[in-house]
Amino acid sequence: MQAIRWDESMSTGVDSLDSQHKQLIAWLNDLLEAMSLGRGRAEIDSLLNQLGGYAALHFDNEEACFEKYKCPYAAQNIEAHKHFVATFQALRDEFDRDGTSSHLVVRVESELMRWLGGHIKRTDTHLKPCVRPD
Repeated sequence: MQAIRWDESMSTGVDSLDSQHKQLIAWLNDLLEAMSLGRGRAEIDSLLNQLGGYAALHFDNEEACFEKYKCPYAAQNIEAHKHFVATFQALRDEFDRDGTSSHLVVRVESELMRWLGGHIKRTDTHLKPCVRPD
């Protein structure tokens, strides 16, 4: 299991978004650890609820920042968020149906963890040069 660690290469230039990224990373790391250790269904369900709800809130905030600062990657960012939401929902449905399985743990690591780390570095960081002081 490979945890994600936030570092300065993930900075968007917007402190509130960077703080939200740190929280998303922490909860995703917690989710993967709980699943890998076979923790109870209720704990994993709670983590999934936290992560899913917070991701939706964060995506709305981030998309507003991309629009506010007229970042040329805004449309790409929205599409990437839609992909994450669809992937997350599929994993959520699998958990609701089958509980935690080794297959689901691998999917969370390969699809969600890699997506989040890659998305922040490849898309969200394009916001930084667009940010201007208010």
